[in-house]
Amino acid sequence: MDYKEFLPPRALRKFDAICLHNEYLHQNKELQRHILDCIADMMTESREYWSKLHATTIDAVITEDRKSQAKKRGKARDNKYAPFREYFKNLQQSRFNEYQKAGQRLSANRFVEWFLENKAENIEIPYRQSNLKSKLIQLAQANNREFIKAFEC
Repeated sequence: MDYKEFLPPRALRKFDAICLHNEYLHQNKELQRHILDCIADMMTESREYWSKLHATTIDAVITEDRKSQAKKRGKARDNKYAPFREYFKNLQQSRFNEYQKAGQRLSANRFVEWFLENKAENIEIPYRQSNLKSKLIQLAQANNREFIKAFEC
């Protein structure tokens, strides 16, 4: 076994110095080889352990960074939609109150249909055209739940 692969040169020089100053070690080459084998095994295990620990730490740091970046992107996307959501909610609430005074119930689907027919041309809607109606219905449903809770209290 070539111990230079496992042990740094400085450690081998220290071991040589120990062997030179200790008569028993200096004369017993078999014991020297046995000690070096044990040291090489310990170094190999230690390097594997630290390598795994390093990889785990790096993975954890990368995961946390990705999570924080995703949160930042989510907040930025939320800020993009916030003005429209607020306008949509206010408009829906006024329509909801009108329907309540008339003794009727305004469903989310009915409001979205009315909105798309009457107001959608004047306003920039931040959702994609392919899922525009479903996103507006989801938003209207969430608003309706909030209005109903407020009305019941």
